[in-house]
Amino acid sequence: MKYRKSKVGCAVLMGVTITLLSACTPFSLEQESTAEPEIILRYAEVNPSDHIITMTGKYFADQVKELSNGRIEIEVYDAGKLGNDAQYYEQLQIGALDMYRGNAIALESIGDMEVGVMAMPYLFRNTEHFWKVCDGEIGDEILANMQESGSHMVGLCFLDEGARNIMTVKRPVKSIKDLQGLKIRSMQDDLLCDVLRATGAEPVVMDYADVYSALQSGAVDGAENPVCSYYSNKFYKVAPYYTMDAHTHSPSVILISELTWKHLSEEDRQILRTAADRAKNYNKAAIESAEAEAYQKLSKEKVTIIKLDDRTEWQEAMEGIYKSYAGSHYELIEKIKNVK
Repeated sequence: MKYRKSKVGCAVLMGVTITLLSACTPFSLEQESTAEPEIILRYAEVNPSDHIITMTGKYFADQVKELSNGRIEIEVYDAGKLGNDAQYYEQLQIGALDMYRGNAIALESIGDMEVGVMAMPYLFRNTEHFWKVCDGEIGDEILANMQESGSHMVGLCFLDEGARNIMTVKRPVKSIKDLQGLKIRSMQDDLLCDVLRATGAEPVVMDYADVYSALQSGAVDGAENPVCSYYSNKFYKVAPYYTMDAHTHSPSVILISELTWKHLSEEDRQILRTAADRAKNYNKAAIESAEAEAYQKLSKEKVTIIKLDDRTEWQEAMEGIYKSYAGSHYELIEKIKNVK
């Protein structure tokens, strides 16, 4: 987080840990916009600029600028320009990065946070169920738990990146048996690796930036991603088979470092909360059309898209995952499943 000199003559400190001077006059939303922002926050994203999640991050940044009259600026660094997924979480925890759009799958491996429950396979029945949970009391409880758990991160809102599906290089996957022995790329997360093992596949952990070349070279037989990521990263060019198994529909979360959060005034925190709520609504409206457009474009690219009429065998294969990972969260899992 960076601070610049403002019209009211506040002292300027550059760096991650900022000491605010009591002599600074609070900025009112009614004040005239300054030529330069007083606060600059760095926001990281692994996806490219045309991805719906990246576009949501940029929309969030625009809303913060508007609500603060230009006083707060969020710089969005897409396509992994500042590092990789694992590095971003580490940087958030020590305050070296202000903001990141994380995912419940990766957050599951960072301490015993309730948000990890949302990455469990086949937890959500459909998108409507997903949003009823995320927008309701359960979602509020899970976001609050992130900070309370000592993660050093604050969750501002949930976003929908879409259900995660399997992509393969050489042949289509029409049943769970077709995954036996295939090397499938996974992010660095024990839960996702075990979900893939439960299907009979062999998980191969690697950075997101290396996925395309690994698929192209044959280092892996496939990977898994939501359809918008599959299309925007052009994975279909090297893995032209896409199976809609929807093994997990884990939400994304707009995260801010707790160290950055502590140095913001309550007024500025409310600006970020309001902007995050607007970004969530933008994402909610945009994801359906973005997915439909992605599937339409993939059809034109002659991608083989496999729809599963019955996922019973996939769901039954995950029983061991729930026994291994549910831990003390069985009650929360049941609450989520029972949301109507």
